[in-house]
Amino acid sequence: MSLFYKSISLLIIVGLFGCDDNRFTEVIDDNWIKEPEVCEEDSTAVSFKKVAYWTPDETDNIELIRFNALTHVNYTHIAFNADGTLVTPEDIEPLEDLVALAQADGAKVGISLGAWAEPDDSTFNAIAMDNALINTFIDNISDFLEEYELDGVDLNWQSIDSDEESDKFKALLEKLSEELTEQGKYLTITSPSGEDDKQANNLSKELFAYVDFVNVMAFDSTNNDSLHSSLQDAQDAITYWTDRCLIKNKLVLGIPLYSAGNAVRSYDYLIRDDISYACLDESERRNYNGIPTVIEKTNYSLLNAGGVMLKSLEQDVYARNNDDVDYSEYSIVNVINETVLGNTVSVCQ
Repeated sequence: MSLFYKSISLLIIVGLFGCDDNRFTEVIDDNWIKEPEVCEEDSTAVSFKKVAYWTPDETDNIELIRFNALTHVNYTHIAFNADGTLVTPEDIEPLEDLVALAQADGAKVGISLGAWAEPDDSTFNAIAMDNALINTFIDNISDFLEEYELDGVDLNWQSIDSDEESDKFKALLEKLSEELTEQGKYLTITSPSGEDDKQANNLSKELFAYVDFVNVMAFDSTNNDSLHSSLQDAQDAITYWTDRCLIKNKLVLGIPLYSAGNAVRSYDYLIRDDISYACLDESERRNYNGIPTVIEKTNYSLLNAGGVMLKSLEQDVYARNNDDVDYSEYSIVNVINETVLGNTVSVCQ
């Protein structure tokens, strides 16, 4: 190699290691991969959480849900405006029913705000850039929680596209956390799975101090396997967020109750089509999480995370009075609860 090319190579190496306080970011397959975080030792006790989202729909199965098998349920979703006001649903009765039934069975109930309604997150940005709007937003959240006797709030701002947006999110969470802590309410956020999502890299680990836990959306994966939420996807997501210094007790693994692939179907639809599908992860070119995979994910989470989360409860299978088959033991809520209790789920053995 000529002296000229050796000199150029040396300059490139020095440039990489000499910028940004000896930290640099590389690009692999169009994903930004940051240098690994340096995490403090985690000695926090784990209180295992069983979380679920619930969306009102035409199935009207809320009275069939075993809320005593869950710790937290988030109503999806409450919309909000750029002026910080919340949009009360036209039909508030489903939320009121959820609060009454779930709390009577010992589960906490919160509301989910964010990307379910607005994937581009522009309203979050409008509020988070203005301190006065942040205060208005927090006051309106507090009033809503009090009016409907709710226990907490979940913020779903997943598309953090820059360090600036991450800083805005941190400022919002810090103020909201202070308010909700005084009221004895919980605060959680959702996050991308991380293993194939560069937006996850923009979430600062400093955010974690202000939330009770993080619901990791370990589904709808865009990696190269044929499943949108495989066991490997779950393990990769837990590894990613653990390496980002999210402590075990605050890491809650998401599990889907719907299929991807040839058609998006609820777990309930799939199982009622053919009960044997409950024990599979693929059927008719649809992929989802059957009972064996849910058990594996739950057991893995018991060892490596602080809980599991379901999206979404209305898609689970429930026993109805006119059923010829007792579907209750095929319910994913039941499967998770029995696994957490250390009991054997034998329907697929």
